[in-house]
Amino acid sequence: IFASIFPLINQIGDALVKLKQPYGGFLDGLRMFSPKPGTSIYGPATTVKMVETKSPEPSPPLHFADANELGHVMYIQQPKGLPSACWGGLMSTRAQNLGALGVVIDGRMRDTQEHRDISFPVFARGTSVLGSNTFTRASEINVALQFQGDLWIYPNDILVGDENGVVVVPPSLMEQVVEICQERSEIDGKTFAALRAGEPMGPTIKRLRKYRRYVSKQHSLPAAYYRGGTSRAVIFNKAHLPPRPQWDDIFRGVIGSPDPYGRQLDGLGGGISSLSKVCVVGESTHPDADVDYTFVSLSVKGTDVDYSSNCGNMISAIGPFAIDQNLVPPNNSDSAVVRIHNTNTGKIITATFPVVDGEASSCGDFTIDGVAGTASLIQLDFVNPAGSVTGKMLPTGNAIDEFDGIPTTCIDVANPCVFVQASQFGVRGDLTPEEITTHPDLLTRLDSIRRQAGVKMGIATSTESVPGSIPKICLVSAPESSSPAAPVDLLVRAISVGQPHKAVPITVALAISSAARVAGSTVEAESCKNQISDAGITIGHASGNLLVGAQFDKGELVAATVFRTARRLLEGNIYWKS
Repeated sequence: IFASIFPLINQIGDALVKLKQPYGGFLDGLRMFSPKPGTSIYGPATTVKMVETKSPEPSPPLHFADANELGHVMYIQQPKGLPSACWGGLMSTRAQNLGALGVVIDGRMRDTQEHRDISFPVFARGTSVLGSNTFTRASEINVALQFQGDLWIYPNDILVGDENGVVVVPPSLMEQVVEICQERSEIDGKTFAALRAGEPMGPTIKRLRKYRRYVSKQHSLPAAYYRGGTSRAVIFNKAHLPPRPQWDDIFRGVIGSPDPYGRQLDGLGGGISSLSKVCVVGESTHPDADVDYTFVSLSVKGTDVDYSSNCGNMISAIGPFAIDQNLVPPNNSDSAVVRIHNTNTGKIITATFPVVDGEASSCGDFTIDGVAGTASLIQLDFVNPAGSVTGKMLPTGNAIDEFDGIPTTCIDVANPCVFVQASQFGVRGDLTPEEITTHPDLLTRLDSIRRQAGVKMGIATSTESVPGSIPKICLVSAPESSSPAAPVDLLVRAISVGQPHKAVPITVALAISSAARVAGSTVEAESCKNQISDAGITIGHASGNLLVGAQFDKGELVAATVFRTARRLLEGNIYWKS
């Protein structure tokens, strides 16, 4: 299918621009030197990194020309500014003999006529009369190479070239590129026909391009949908996603943001912050973890896509997803322990849970407030959770700061958080989320404090640039108004991404467990001095209670444990539109 559109290199570049591939995949400055105009090449890349001859970097085990592969295009990156060529006629002869389709050089070549004599395609930045010899040599083969900015060439990326230049197409975008190019080719054919018939160009383009904007297929990717604790999220295997610059538009389309009605009916979001989430799970880049986990929070009504925070509830689904996707094997036939590296904070969380027939178990007798029914217990152990973003448990160095005349405690444990006393605002500590939302100025005042605290905590340089997701802000109060049937140590009402949370984010609960130990803090002032449970602090939230177990060493939080449940809700292809 790709062969049918690869001669349309300009359209491929335009398609990549539409798909937000950096620089439209265009390898600016590289042009064809052999064999002649009208020749096109396309094929997967075999990459070669060149270094200066005296570089201490290693050498490959074979001559790089011998690394050419049948049906591939070699991409060579030469150090900038060298006067010598790194490719010549002998190398083209060897590459052609091995079945290579051509070579693309971010650097210089020579022996132009020799390449043309054997009709071997060569693209380069320029020419030279000098051979490599004392100037440059190969160092590594089939490694990722940065062309410029966010534009990289990876092994097996598709290189496409003709007399107009060269573009690189990530394999993950192939299907979408083909679709866009075929559609554009059809529209261009109609446009040419109209122009040949004498129609004016302006109205013709406007008419046909307008049709093209409104009639197109949806895009799709493999994904899963999980409940984790009191949240839900779409979870992607990172291997199935295109390069990072394209994630934002995909995630907005999948979740249904922005939605001015605040319902996200055109996506899988639920109109509230705890349901407007995406998780990405992939191979670990951390030596002490089994998988990497990136959390993404999306604004419901706005376009913000926020990577700055962690989600403790959705962490409970990451271990099960890793097992269900075969990213990590179970430890035995009955249970799994998955070490999770949260890329947002750099912290490690260990998830322990039962498995059945190689899949995460969803059935059990454990309950959590805010979720109906029972499920299998998932134990989450957060290792050294303090300083998740700022590097300090007390980012301002104080137990109490003051913003807008309100005493405030700023804590960074699992996520940066801000705690203020409900009494300072003249409101009850057991307000419902609806009462918080309808209060005439409470959310506005809380957000003002949150933004000022974010600047003082070092999260942002101005109140305008403070992310929506961190720091989180909470009202805390003594538990006098809690039900005697369900006693708690502290009442908490959390605000997440501008909305009252219907329970409490797990990361906030971890921060509370630490703040309760800080003498003079707002949390310590409002907490019961004799805790209900020796295992930790019992937090009363809008949907019930949550016990957070914590381990301290010389006053520092070294580990924290919470228990959650999670469940796979669906798995398959998820669709979104451009």
